[in-house]
Amino acid sequence: MLAGMAGDKVRALTFGEVAEEYDRVRPGYPAELFEDVLGYSSPATALEIGAGTGKATRVFASRGLHVIALEPDPGMALVLRQHVAELPVTIAMGSLESYEPEKPVDLVYSAQAFHWTDPETRWTRTAAALRPGGSLALFWNIERLVDSELRRQTETILSEYELKSPGEWPESDQPEPHAEMVELSEFSELRQELYRWERTLATADYLAHLGTQSAYLMLEDEERDELLDRLRAVLPEPVTLEMATILYLAKRV
Repeated sequence: MLAGMAGDKVRALTFGEVAEEYDRVRPGYPAELFEDVLGYSSPATALEIGAGTGKATRVFASRGLHVIALEPDPGMALVLRQHVAELPVTIAMGSLESYEPEKPVDLVYSAQAFHWTDPETRWTRTAAALRPGGSLALFWNIERLVDSELRRQTETILSEYELKSPGEWPESDQPEPHAEMVELSEFSELRQELYRWERTLATADYLAHLGTQSAYLMLEDEERDELLDRLRAVLPEPVTLEMATILYLAKRV
């Protein structure tokens, strides 16, 4: 079976279709990560690339940072606005490629979103948004089912739709910016952290979580429903996931 891709959809802008579910079922990030980012350079101002519904935005802003939250998707920005109304957050509709900073900030960060930026310009534009000595923090969650036999069963089903589960652990198929960052003259003092944790969800919530991922959103509705039904038939109640959150830090020269 071939995955039916929905014609003219822009993959990076599919999340707004399910913004409320995204906010409800997507994971947050370990508390230690925020402590490490804030301790790395003690920032007061920040630019967030791809804020989504604000899972990271809320934490940083609640710690006193003034955050400029970039988000190109109106549906995601609507939910974000509801969550940060009482926090020091300025929402800017747009992407890294379109944003022109008024002045450099102390911190640029991106949670689960930097891979959507243009690889030709993202490093220069990120560097331009930072003051000298400012910090860059990029982080992603990676997940897999705890049970190895269950992983094998689900991977067999997903392969029929040309989808895949995370493979190599903990790196999986997420982008590895460290190799690029070491070559950049604009950044120094690179640091990488890995946080391991577990997450347990009701099966219905896990399936809803899968349904907020771009690869699933790009399927035709009928095919996505069929896939989720097949996964539902083999999943236990509840579902337990191994989580690995990878953080990359660097200083602006």
